[in-house]
Amino acid sequence: MSSSLPPSSDDPAAASLARALNDAMARESAGDLDGALRVYLDIVNREPQAHEARYRAGTALLRRGDLDEAVTLLRQVVFSCPGHLAARANLGNALLLLDRLEPARDAFVAVLEGEPDNRNALYGLATILLRLDEPREAAPLTRRLLQALPTSAAALTLDADAQGPIGQVAAAIAQYRQALRLDPGYAPALSGLATILFRQSRFDEAEDYARQAAQVRPKDPVPLALLGTILQAREDWPGAIDAFSAAQALDPGDANCSINLSNAHRRSGNLAAALNHACAAWDLAPKSKAAANALGTALAACGAGTQARAVLMAQGARDQLAVKVWQDIETLGRQLEETAAADAAAAAAAAAADDPAPYHDSADTAFPSDRPAQEDGSATDEPETLPLFPEER
Repeated sequence: MSSSLPPSSDDPAAASLARALNDAMARESAGDLDGALRVYLDIVNREPQAHEARYRAGTALLRRGDLDEAVTLLRQVVFSCPGHLAARANLGNALLLLDRLEPARDAFVAVLEGEPDNRNALYGLATILLRLDEPREAAPLTRRLLQALPTSAAALTLDADAQGPIGQVAAAIAQYRQALRLDPGYAPALSGLATILFRQSRFDEAEDYARQAAQVRPKDPVPLALLGTILQAREDWPGAIDAFSAAQALDPGDANCSINLSNAHRRSGNLAAALNHACAAWDLAPKSKAAANALGTALAACGAGTQARAVLMAQGARDQLAVKVWQDIETLGRQLEETAAADAAAAAAAAAADDPAPYHDSADTAFPSDRPAQEDGSATDEPETLPLFPEER
């Protein structure tokens, strides 16, 4: 299919549409994505069979982050033109970014059936298989991608993500390091290397790379949660609490952050916070045994053995807990918070009596790094799963 349509002197309407399409493509090439999108959509409204304009409009919406709208248009193209592999690949991209893994997988598989070396589909399908914890199935795809792009930081990182879980740890570490030599700020390589070093108990190096990843992607909760996990393993409870709190602020619906915060607060001696976060985790994930275990452990630490046993006997099902037990837990939580507040007030009063001079905290408490945050923001807003190879035609 041609990327542009030559004007036809025999059909003025077709010639007008062709000129409009060429104009939109020129706008897009010049960086005016919004202007190009307006023209593409105008063409589609004027001529419903203008599949190339519809494809380009869907791709522009994908690049702009309007994913649901992109899926709608790209599905229409694929339905009308099943052999339009570029549209099918970008449909897979949009579905992947929406975390709709199964339909995205189907789209990428269909592309590879028609074009086995399509880089976009190789990257997308391998990413999905890794998310589904199928590294052995992903590895042949990442190998093919790396053979095509041996100096790509993204391809090196994706292949390392597949190789590490299947026992090729040394090779994976070497590839992460090579990716970072090519692109020192590539966040997936920083996070991947931090993760694999953490699993080898190389905590100093793991922490350093996790901090770098969090610095590069300050709006991404994943490296912050990873940093919290590393600090928790080192029994740095204040540091872990800071990291998990920062991650939770970015993704309040992540029950795992609440579970980790409960455990870290309990280990640091703050039972009120431990109980509060464990309750929040079970509210977020009422079928989670991990959340129930965190709550049971927090209750046991508070001396509430009866309530702890009731929670653990519920087998992770929040709706199986008796209402009276939950009311007792809420009452205990309020009592702990009141006691903690009273203790804090007494400590503050004692400190003021010892040192009446006003206290001014001038320390830089910025998280996650003691270095100033980068302001260029070149990739901070990009989703971690943004496809590497948007289909160009």
